[in-house]
Amino acid sequence: MKKDHKDRGMKKWHGFFMPESIKLLKDLWKDDQKTPRPLLDEMKIEEMEQLLSNSMETKLLLEITTWKDGFFTSRVGFVMKIDSLNKRIQIQDEFESIINLDFFSITNVKVK
Repeated sequence: MKKDHKDRGMKKWHGFFMPESIKLLKDLWKDDQKTPRPLLDEMKIEEMEQLLSNSMETKLLLEITTWKDGFFTSRVGFVMKIDSLNKRIQIQDEFESIINLDFFSITNVKVK
């Protein structure tokens, strides 16, 4: 007879952990998932700037990938404003929400 044993994992031991230990473990697991910020060369930066400025004039739908605290986020939208002075861009997403992004957080731009 074969019995399939389903392990409960950490649930069985949660009663022995202190809340501080659980928080520390969750923080460690989150830190393991972080990725370092990619280094962009001058050519890539120039290509992204060109695409951003062209899309503002032609209303191209872009997918903009940003990096913050070890995690990547992709947003799809139209470039509404480029603020060179404050180093920010303003995009409008498909839900018509306005989102401000820092130039330095942008890691990739592509036409959607």
